Amino acid sequence: MPTLQIRPDTPPRRRRREGPATPLSRERIVAAALALVDREGAGALSMRRLGAALGVDPMAVYHHLPSKEALLDAIVEAVMAEIDLSRDRAADPPVERIMVAARAYRDVLLAHGNALPILLSRGPATPVAMRPVELLLGILRSAGLPPGLALAGMNAIAAAVRGAAGMAAGPSERDPGRMEAMAEAFPAGEFPYLREALLGEADPCASFERDFEFGLRALAKGLLS
Repeated sequence: MPTLQIRPDTPPRRRRREGPATPLSRERIVAAALALVDREGAGALSMRRLGAALGVDPMAVYHHLPSKEALLDAIVEAVMAEIDLSRDRAADPPVERIMVAARAYRDVLLAHGNALPILLSRGPATPVAMRPVELLLGILRSAGLPPGLALAGMNAIAAAVRGAAGMAAGPSERDPGRMEAMAEAFPAGEFPYLREALLGEADPCASFERDFEFGLRALAKGLLS
């Protein structure tokens, strides 16, 4: 029977060790929660689903965020933190600065359309989340509005942007035949102006951009008049 010979120059095999797991942190938790909402919607967010996405026991999340409400506030903060405040130019006219801020807010909301229900239900509540609010309030105050009206104006602009983003996120907004189908539902004798407007919109996506610019500019001018 042949004998097994071990060559002296053959190093012994070593068991491969797994690298250390990525430490759980507030930032990692919030990023995973926002990614889950982006993929599946706000209704899919639960501590159980979040724990599974992170590969941890759901209770571990509570060491970094004490409650579901704190997690939702953190998601709002993460979305608001993506607003590009560097677009603002203090030397520009106030109306243009408002338009730039509104577009920056809209772009982030469109990137996180599934998170919009969370922002509508909670609103910003942390210093990071409030920075875009502070910027817009500063624009309105520098244009001459007193504090109370500046706050009211900020709320009106934010509501208009959120409403526009919510409409754009709907699948019907991207349906080329939507306008014609709507027009056909209304008799021409009773709704001539509505049919005229609907049938004139060949590209709903283009009309969304036009409507956003027209509406927000009119609102900004009205606030500062």
